[in-house]
Amino acid sequence: MTLIELVLAMAVSAILMAALNDVVKLGLDAQTVGRGNNELAYHGSFALEKISDKGRSLAPKNLTTSPVANTTGFWFSVSDTICSSTTSCVMYCLNASNQLIESVTSDTGCTGTNVIARNVSSFSASLPDNAGAIDKSIVKISLSLTGANNNTLDITSNIRLGGGAL
Repeated sequence: MTLIELVLAMAVSAILMAALNDVVKLGLDAQTVGRGNNELAYHGSFALEKISDKGRSLAPKNLTTSPVANTTGFWFSVSDTICSSTTSCVMYCLNASNQLIESVTSDTGCTGTNVIARNVSSFSASLPDNAGAIDKSIVKISLSLTGANNNTLDITSNIRLGGGAL
């Protein structure tokens, strides 16, 4: 084997290794993005399931107006005006740190510590579009989560208070 053949073989090997390095890096980047998307989906689904469980455990009630932005207001409380204990006055709200908090209705600043989801860019609780008289116990919960790579995930669920998920 001559020196020229050896140098030529090393140059071809270096080119092949550089191409292989790009393919491996592309695969690792895709795995990172996929893992981030799965984590967002898990956190969003967990939060919606926790809110749904609370809604199912309430007695049916008629809802008339949407709560203050970024909260569920009194919707998940036993009564709109009387709260006999903190457990019967549950409210979900979005704080300034993009955390979805399970708190109480008297916590108007959403300063509670029971975080049920992080990286929440928007949260809303509203009546479903075109809700009729029979739909007044349905809550539409929407979450938007943003990951580290600016990937976003939007999740929506309709919950019938006292009657299970729809």
